[in-house]
Amino acid sequence: MIKVGLTTWTDHPFLSSGKKQKITLSEYARDFSLVEIDSSFYRIPPQSWVTKWQTQVSADFQFIVKANYAMTKTPLPHAPQLEGAALAKLFTELEQAVSPLVAANQLQSLLFQFPPSFTCNVTNVQYLQAIRKRLPQWPIAVEFRHASWFANSELTHDTLSFLAGLNYSNVVVDEPHAHNNGVPLVPIVTNPKLAFVRLHGRNEVAWAEGTRERYRYRYQPAELAQLTTIVQRLEQQASQVVVIFNNNAGKDAAPNALELKRKLHQEPNGGSLEQLNLF
Repeated sequence: MIKVGLTTWTDHPFLSSGKKQKITLSEYARDFSLVEIDSSFYRIPPQSWVTKWQTQVSADFQFIVKANYAMTKTPLPHAPQLEGAALAKLFTELEQAVSPLVAANQLQSLLFQFPPSFTCNVTNVQYLQAIRKRLPQWPIAVEFRHASWFANSELTHDTLSFLAGLNYSNVVVDEPHAHNNGVPLVPIVTNPKLAFVRLHGRNEVAWAEGTRERYRYRYQPAELAQLTTIVQRLEQQASQVVVIFNNNAGKDAAPNALELKRKLHQEPNGGSLEQLNLF
């Protein structure tokens, strides 16, 4: 099974024919049955928020929850890095927050998106092992943003084998990786239960700048056709495939995602496919 979704549900005016700049979750769910929660990267949501989200979607709707910045060692301005008991407490808070999703079988995966500073070294390998020890039964997807994890064929093999050994899903990323400033697209499944594809766009000029503009990109029909083939091949290796569009600086994620659903012969849940006169 293949599910297609977007990062966050609010910032997609295309889903309302441009009438609204902010979309509600129930409106979003007319077109998609999967969403990635990114706000948890900055602040773990109260459990009450999570249960409210559940009331706005159907029982088969799935959530991907992004791990907090401190859990992925991501440096943020004016934000403390946590260690020891403080970090352990944060893990507990995340578990408690998303427990309603677990109980309802609505947690597709936790997403650990590691920063470019998280390079391939012994310390970081040990940290990845510690995460699995801390969350032994949880579905976890890992996205790297430094090319050292895939520097050559041997390291790529070792990285993928390591992820598989911890039952982590390798996040197959589509992003610029010229000049060693990103990771290559490696469409390999490391967890047969879940293949995870995350599409950031191919804006090579803005990618190195590190601003939101790096996600300003609209996939063209030929590129979406290529991605469709990749996703269908992953489906042969995993029982579930999720595809998240994160190319939304120019509001392109929703139309691109709906077009991919059409190429996969998937009907929208209720809404916006007829708007696709853009391709």
